Amino acid sequence: MNSGILVPEADRLVMTDAESKGAQVSDPVRILAVTADYLNMVPPALREASKFHLAQPGKQLRGVIAYQSAQYFGVSSERALGWAAAVELLHNASLIHDDICDGDLQRRGRDTVFKRFGESIAICLGDYYIGTAFGILAKIDAPAPCIGVFAQHMQAIIGGQASEFVFIGYPDWEKYQLIATAKTAPLLSLPVIGAQYFASKNTSDQAISGYFESSALCFQIANDLRNFSGSDGANSPCSDLANCRPNAVIANFRTALDRREGAIFDIWADRIRSAQLIADTVETRRWWQKVKNSDAFNQTSRLLLQHFDEASKQLQALPSGLIPYIRPFHNWLGAELNQLKQDFS
Repeated sequence: MNSGILVPEADRLVMTDAESKGAQVSDPVRILAVTADYLNMVPPALREASKFHLAQPGKQLRGVIAYQSAQYFGVSSERALGWAAAVELLHNASLIHDDICDGDLQRRGRDTVFKRFGESIAICLGDYYIGTAFGILAKIDAPAPCIGVFAQHMQAIIGGQASEFVFIGYPDWEKYQLIATAKTAPLLSLPVIGAQYFASKNTSDQAISGYFESSALCFQIANDLRNFSGSDGANSPCSDLANCRPNAVIANFRTALDRREGAIFDIWADRIRSAQLIADTVETRRWWQKVKNSDAFNQTSRLLLQHFDEASKQLQALPSGLIPYIRPFHNWLGAELNQLKQDFS
């Protein structure tokens, strides 16, 4: 595979003592416990599926950012944990529904909810999590602007997810960026933007959104690169190409094609998505060889570094007191880039 992941120097990924104060190891455990408490009335028909899904809770990045950001704005620990639980439930609902949309059979190294329990139960569980999230906001007396932002960001990620299924041909790099940002950034910026309303404060939403749009794009590009190695949690190498889903590597490959070959690729992609062709065909394997032998991996790696550098600059533009609470996420993202360098070297 012709690729080379370009990453920042290691010393740029180390937290200072002052910065690390916001990254308590116990925070994810506390958030998970509070989330479980809010789910103690899960209907019997959904109980087993919910328990199964939350047995592998993931890193809870969004919940931790929500909790720590709320504390920065002076919110009590109880309300901050409730805010984090609401954010995490919205995120988990999006994951459950996303797996159905993409037909993914594995997440976090195990069966997806829809594979284990069926599509209907998965849809209902995701819906239940969304309803519970709004219920939490009511219980912690979240301000109306916070609830409004919560709904707006939820609507944004739904629109972003839907945008994956309405394009004709295959998206070029510009269209890919719009799709990737729309479906990822809102749930990364929500924890911070929503938290400020608990204290009737209004920092620069534009600065917060700008940072998380750049970091969200890095987040998605890294996941797309992992899709080709099968290390993205779905354990299905090249599934994005086989199903012609938006992917940074494929978007760069498509952008570099000449008009004739690009048209052929678009027709093939449309036939795959419309189920006129099955994914595993000789033609699919031919396209995979062309992607593998192209400069798409290198180009994607260069763009990943550019966006990470941009995110690093935007991080410094945030309110100084807020930076230590977002820095751990930024450092984690940088570490992901370093891991990609090892995976693809």
